[in-house]
Amino acid sequence: MTNHSEPSPPACTCLPPWPALTTVIEGVIHPVVPAPAHTPASALYLAHCTGCGTVYTGPWKRLTPAPRAA
Repeated sequence: MTNHSEPSPPACTCLPPWPALTTVIEGVIHPVVPAPAHTPASALYLAHCTGCGTVYTGPWKRLTPAPRAA
């Protein structure tokens, strides 16, 4: 039996780490923040650090909900 470990996700190189996060949903940039559990959006889209561009692999939520179409 071999012992293969999963590679660690990339770490943010900013000081302080993860100063701000954004995601792009249907071509629109949304500011996001870490969340205790995945949301429907964080299960489908990736967030990135705005400083260094590293992918944030943890759960997140949008800061402000997108306006609803009338």
